[in-house]
Amino acid sequence: MHAFPHALTHADRAAELTAEAAAWRLAREAAPAATPALPALRNRLGEALVAAGTRLLQPAPAHARVRHHAA
Repeated sequence: MHAFPHALTHADRAAELTAEAAAWRLAREAAPAATPALPALRNRLGEALVAAGTRLLQPAPAHARVRHHAA
């Protein structure tokens, strides 16, 4: 009685491990094709971050500043 549910549990786990191994294999096979694009993507991301930081460090235009009037 106990053997059948136990066997099903092992079969389910084996199917999960097989699917996970297949996914990892596909990812490893696809990685060399995607690898040359990574440095270019990293450079573009770095340039965008530097540009955003530069814009944040510049003073805001006069019309964009909030002005408080003394009462």
